[in-house]
Amino acid sequence: LRQALKVATVDSNVLITGESGVGKGMIADLIHKYSQRAARPIIKINCGAIPESLMESELFGYERGAFTGALKSGKPGYFELANGGLLFLDEIAELSPSSQVKLLRFLEDSMVTRVGGTHSRKVDVRIVAATNRDLDDMVAKGLFRRDFYYRLTVIPIRIPPLRDRREDILPLIRFYLEHFGTKFGAQKHISRAALDMLLSYPYPGNTRELINLCERLVVMSEGKRIDIDDLPAFILEQSSRATSHSEPLTMGKPLKELMDGYEKNVLMSTLEEHSSQQ
Repeated sequence: LRQALKVATVDSNVLITGESGVGKGMIADLIHKYSQRAARPIIKINCGAIPESLMESELFGYERGAFTGALKSGKPGYFELANGGLLFLDEIAELSPSSQVKLLRFLEDSMVTRVGGTHSRKVDVRIVAATNRDLDDMVAKGLFRRDFYYRLTVIPIRIPPLRDRREDILPLIRFYLEHFGTKFGAQKHISRAALDMLLSYPYPGNTRELINLCERLVVMSEGKRIDIDDLPAFILEQSSRATSHSEPLTMGKPLKELMDGYEKNVLMSTLEEHSSQQ
């Protein structure tokens, strides 16, 4: 967060990395919100969702009659729409080599030429990209252009998975239970036993999974109290497996002591599985 706020004040390219569901898009929003471009648009693109045949026309736009089915008036691309603002390129690792070349050219001169056009125009767009893949490894294997990679990673920001920042889980659970309670007009509180199970869960889907789980609990639980019986089966199964590695909970212990105990159990379980700290 400190890195995001600091880099928001300049126009350097940013590459946000992290597992799926950690909140890369939220960091991009934060950078835009606290930048001098906040009054201008932030355009978000999922690079993996656009077919390769349409990528160039979607990014750079096209002139009238550029291809069969093109609008008679032509169409501006995402770069033109984001002029003065920020273009967030999510899943950047999914771009084909040819698309990488076209984007690299823009990063070098900030010029765009519509498909079927001959006139280039300069646009003022800041680029923030994100991926859940290992770009260093992709570059080494020749799957991602090295020159494009270095253009993107002027400022790298890595978001750790939720399992590596377990101190965030409790405030996130409380925040989203309250958020969805307000949204659906069903304020609820959670029992200590149910909360203990949620705190010990590893959240492979990261923050996105936690948010969806909180919404599910608010909507599906009966009454105003969320208890163990309201938790999904996979939470109960995970808790049952973890019990063999954990110490009994003492309800009167301070929260910090409980959290330290959870961290110890996770580390011991991981060490038993991998037999190494490497």
